[in-house]
Amino acid sequence: MEQLQNLDLVEKCLDRKVIYQGMSYQLWLDQLLLPNGVQTMREHLHHPGGVAILAVDEHGRCAMVRQYRHPIEQVTLEIPAGKLDKLPNETPVHAAHRELREETGYVAQHMIPLGQVYPSPGLLDEVLHLFLAHGLQKAAQELDEDEFIHVEWMNVAQLESQLADGTVNDVKALCAIFRAKMRKLL
Repeated sequence: MEQLQNLDLVEKCLDRKVIYQGMSYQLWLDQLLLPNGVQTMREHLHHPGGVAILAVDEHGRCAMVRQYRHPIEQVTLEIPAGKLDKLPNETPVHAAHRELREETGYVAQHMIPLGQVYPSPGLLDEVLHLFLAHGLQKAAQELDEDEFIHVEWMNVAQLESQLADGTVNDVKALCAIFRAKMRKLL
């Protein structure tokens, strides 16, 4: 029944043009046929997909990364994350292990999938795969040459409190904490 109800909402793509090719992203301009028969144009950013990792150690502390984010011109505190664009056909779980090691210098014995979210579906087609990492062991941090990251540790309760009061505004962390708590994994 739900599928039939959604048919009257679907916009059919008639044509797609790449109007900008960046290093990691493409800006697409789509010509669409709306459900009412009207044609329109919509832009969207094509994203390779990403992963975000809520890494919790044996003391109940989360690995957080502090870094500068150019689009918002601010230093942020976030859970480790990255794009699925480094290796051909890389799986989300492999990318989660890779990004955790690169950004924090830790490896995880267990990487538990927490599902997917769409960070901003009105603008970009990114699928963000969330993971909960346990069994952390120290390794070497392997930052990309254009990454400048400080690793910080925050207990889960403190992160929840700072997500609730807006001190930490990382939607990836908010979604990962919520999913892990709802599944009784934290």
